[in-house]
Amino acid sequence: MHSFMRKALWLIVHANLFYGTILATPPDSISGQHLLGSSFGTPFNTTYDYVIVGGGAAGLTLANRLSASGQYSIGVIEAGSFYEISNSNISFIPRFTWTGSGNGLADANPLVDWMLMTEPEMGIGGRQIHYTRGRTLGGSTARNHMVYHRATKGSYKKWADDVGDSSYEWENWSPYFDKSTTFYQADMSKRFANSTPDEDPAGARSKDGPVPISYTNWPLAITTWFMKATEAVGMKRIPSFIDGDLIGTSWNLRAVEPDTMVRASSETAYLRPALKRGNLIVHHTTMATKIVFNGTTAVGVACDTLGQKFQISARKEVILSAGAVHSPQLLMVSGIGPAATLQKFNIPVLVDAPGVGQGIEDHPTISVMRKVTPPSSTVLNTAAKMQAAIESYNANATGPLVSTGGELVAWEKVPLNLVSNNTAAALAKTPADWPELEYLVSSTYPGTPPDNGDYAGLSVVLVNTFSRGNVTIASSSVFDHPLMTVNFLTDPRDKDIMIAGFRRAREILNNPVLSPVVVGPEAVPGTNVTTDEQIWAYIQGGARTISHVSCTCKMGKSGDEMAVVDSKGLVFGVEKLRIVDLSAVPFLPPGHPMSTVYALAEKTADLILKGE
Repeated sequence: MHSFMRKALWLIVHANLFYGTILATPPDSISGQHLLGSSFGTPFNTTYDYVIVGGGAAGLTLANRLSASGQYSIGVIEAGSFYEISNSNISFIPRFTWTGSGNGLADANPLVDWMLMTEPEMGIGGRQIHYTRGRTLGGSTARNHMVYHRATKGSYKKWADDVGDSSYEWENWSPYFDKSTTFYQADMSKRFANSTPDEDPAGARSKDGPVPISYTNWPLAITTWFMKATEAVGMKRIPSFIDGDLIGTSWNLRAVEPDTMVRASSETAYLRPALKRGNLIVHHTTMATKIVFNGTTAVGVACDTLGQKFQISARKEVILSAGAVHSPQLLMVSGIGPAATLQKFNIPVLVDAPGVGQGIEDHPTISVMRKVTPPSSTVLNTAAKMQAAIESYNANATGPLVSTGGELVAWEKVPLNLVSNNTAAALAKTPADWPELEYLVSSTYPGTPPDNGDYAGLSVVLVNTFSRGNVTIASSSVFDHPLMTVNFLTDPRDKDIMIAGFRRAREILNNPVLSPVVVGPEAVPGTNVTTDEQIWAYIQGGARTISHVSCTCKMGKSGDEMAVVDSKGLVFGVEKLRIVDLSAVPFLPPGHPMSTVYALAEKTADLILKGE
């Protein structure tokens, strides 16, 4: 991070010393019971009705809803603490969402990040990459790009069919998406007139949920041009992406407070309102080291807080919400997983579950960039610009700091003339409304720009993948990082679609509608990259993840030997153990999964409260 950016972060922390009171107060007041400390546990043996491992999107949703009933006591175990304390203001401000999410660990903060590196990824040239995961209250909702949309009706119908449970069909499940959110119209007093989002009737259904979803107050000017280009190549403009439809182009919704443009995480949305309840206790800075069983019944969790070992017991259930990397790790060190793996580390086999840790799905991405005339990549490239941005952010929640760098999303089915017959045949088996390609506006130059000009482009994301990876354990201890192999782009069909997506992104950026705002030839990777072989070499050298690791404790029917949980999240082969997070989905739905995790947790909380 440049020195002027570090100074800018400090200035924002101390903004009131420089600029006075801001117009709207950010939601950064953490308060609990009459004595704040009464909301937090100590590292000694204790018992609750429900013990939740992981204070992320699913875990804190469950903690809120179960404690709200007043019927049960809830204990939450979280390895991290409050990101408001551990990560300065970086997790608050949309523009700084990129901080700590690079391919290496140089800018990663171990107070809020698990510091995971993948194993060598053969599909991207053997590179090992940093895999960003939130180690903090809020989990990855405190680290992600805040993108909020819902997957497609067809993908949720496939989910219902795959697990044998019609409650996952859109018509039955969509109320839980609405329950988790409140939709806010764009503040057009702060946006360009030509960036007005279309009226979306679906927003009216999301009216009183904890998570605010809103539009940025300051879209980059280039974004409106790129929307014209996506429409020019045939992508239909649609109202938004929250009503079970994705194919088309629209403005991006984010989980951001509309008045302040401060990140809304599961910690701000679900935990803070619940901390005043005496039946909810959070054990932060605490590692869950093993699930404790009496026979095949889960009765608690062994814990470690900075070396102090103790046990948190559960009268009703243990619920894993530790995410798609750490939930399978915790199962395996507790004796549930592939028998050969457990035996290798002398772990007694409680349940031989070959699906634990298998089947990772993720979304790889690659960018194409052009030099442009509207201010884009340079909006924060000097101390003076940063200073002005700070003033705008603190005075009226606008300016470059409220933007992550691109507010447009577009989706499409891959044009079949760009892929092989074999790939086309495989894609024909997926739901008709499931796009293969997503396009995100990007104003971040990959590497050091060649000059002081402005650059912008498209990141093309593969959202219907065939490659599958795995996560396994390195030892019998959770303190040793699990071994994670995503296997990006190792299936030839993914290679085929990614090359097609690259060509399609290039076609969009070369559309004549952009002639007034693009300068010169393509900047990245450059016009000399033309053949499939050259494009593939560029992809292998530059592709990265957008951190949607999933499916490692797959939901499925009882006859599926690779399924780990049933449609209610209950782990096969044991009692009183449930998994609710992105590890427990049957497949990765198209797009960004935050909305699906919130809805899954809302749905599961209802099941639990109904005695299911």
